[in-house]
Amino acid sequence: MPIYYDSETTDLNADIGILVATGFILPDGKLLFFFSDTPDNEREVIRKTYETFLKFKDEKIYVWNTSFDIPFLITRAIVKKLNISEIYNLKFVDLCRFVRENLKLTSNSLSEVSRFLGLDKDFKLSGKDVQKLYIQHLSGNRRAKKTILEHCKDDLLRLMEIHKRLKPYIQKWESSNYHNNFKK
Repeated sequence: MPIYYDSETTDLNADIGILVATGFILPDGKLLFFFSDTPDNEREVIRKTYETFLKFKDEKIYVWNTSFDIPFLITRAIVKKLNISEIYNLKFVDLCRFVRENLKLTSNSLSEVSRFLGLDKDFKLSGKDVQKLYIQHLSGNRRAKKTILEHCKDDLLRLMEIHKRLKPYIQKWESSNYHNNFKK
């Protein structure tokens, strides 16, 4: 059974940004989220995220753009003095890479691929909004945390729907051209 993973961050660069939230859709279909209520809590989010990955080390983990999410997690783990090096033994499948290599679309963003496939996606919010929302959360806005987690959930559900919709193509691509790395 597949796993789906997404993360929300305050910046595209992990040396200056932080990992705000991570989310999973587990093999049983349950959603699981970890949230950095404060920047000091980020280490715990990284640890729990890594432990969750290791629980499902024999499963494929589907991600949208592993060249961002996984290096960001690794970089933040190094900053927080956590060893998550076993992450390189996991089976990540980058659905963004599949789209980029196999479809000819105007944009390979999760939102645009969702739109192309006719999937219901919340287009009002993007990852670019997370930094502003996280600052609002730290200032006491309770709705901001909920909005970040709703965005993460929306991305996870679209990731799963894209996988289901394109599954026959993705399976052939995986078996003939499987890449388990975080490079573009």
